[in-house]
Parts: sequence; C-alpha cells; structure tokens
Amino acid sequence: MYDENLVLNIVKNSKEIIIALDLDGNVIFWNKAAEDIFGYEGKEVLGKLYPLVKNKFSYELETILNKTRNKEAITFRTQKQDKEGNELDLILNTNPLYKNDLVIGVSIIIQQADILRKVSYLSIDIQPESREPKRTFNVIRDLIILTIAEDKKTINQISTDSGINWRTVEKHLTYLIGKKFVSEIFSSEYVRIFELTTQGKNHVAKLKTENYKDCDKKT
Repeated sequence: MYDENLVLNIVKNSKEIIIALDLDGNVIFWNKAAEDIFGYEGKEVLGKLYPLVKNKFSYELETILNKTRNKEAITFRTQKQDKEGNELDLILNTNPLYKNDLVIGVSIIIQQADILRKVSYLSIDIQPESREPKRTFNVIRDLIILTIAEDKKTINQISTDSGINWRTVEKHLTYLIGKKFVSEIFSSEYVRIFELTTQGKNHVAKLKTENYKDCDKKT
C-alpha cells in the first residue's frame, strides 16, 4: 500500500498541471503547476468557482460537468487567461472522480498546446491525404517503451513525448504491463506513474542494437 501523504505530495508537486472540481464547479484541488501557470495560489481558489470561467453557467464548464456526471472523459482545446490577463492556449483532459462508485467531481490535467510536439495528439480531424501511415501495434508499443526508458512518466507525459493519443497509450500500457515490460509504480485518483521493468529495459537494449545494425547496413 502507498502512503496517502506521499501520493498527495507527488501530485501536488507534479510538473503536470492538475486541478479538480466538485460537481458544482468549485475547486477542490489545485497543484503547484496550476499556481505557476495561472498565477492563482491554491488558497485563492480552493472552495471557490473554477477561476478560468466568468460564471457557473459557462458553456464549457457546463459541458465538463455534464460529461462527468455521465461518467465520460473528454479532451478538448481551449483558450483561457491567467490572473494577469495573458492568453493561454490549452489542452484539457478531464476524468470523473469517484468515491466508491459515486461520481463526486472531475480531475483535469492541463497542457499548453504550443509546447506539444505532435499535432496528432490534439485529435484534430485531419484530411485523409495528409494522414501519416498507420502505425502497427508493435511500433506503437516500442515507441511507448522507448519513451518510458527516458524516465518514470505519467500517461499524459508519455502521450506528449511520443505523439500518441493518450487513450491509445492507456490501452497499450495495459498490454505492456501484462507482458511485464512496464510496471505501474504509483496510482491515485489524479495520476498514474509508470516505469520499465528489467524485461522492458532489456527490450530497449535490443531495439537499440537492432537500430545500430540497420544503420550499419545502410552505410
């Protein structure tokens, strides 16, 4: 079992922007990264209406809360202002928060759109002629493994660094955990963290060896 204080400390100090709202749109969690990007300290927003909307009848907030009540997760792009009025281009990933089987709120992981590496992560409807060739499952899984090899990562960090949609990352992580290439070292209602197992590290070494061989053949 994980120490709950350790869990809270990791989430509070995560570099990912993580906030949580109750079903009335009031802030119940606001981590250090949220303070840094939006300029509001936790004590200014906790227990109050989500500060990035003008009022509780905001269409965006209403949509988030309605989807949450229906136990749906959504990802969308939006523009918001920080406390000083600076414009921010953001990607919001929402997930229902549960207490037992009851939905009690929504967690939101936020990323800045302008620092994302791959446009494909935004789930934009790209015209067929501009799509990249479809990756095989093996290619996707190898890319995920290579991304985690750099450091311990959350699903959203893996998605950002690999350019793979986070829902796809989540599905393939289940497979990789089953095959003992990846282990989930931390899990809470806000975030999950993964690292490579010894078997996963051996697979990375194999991939790098194969890559060197391919390079030698081309030269």
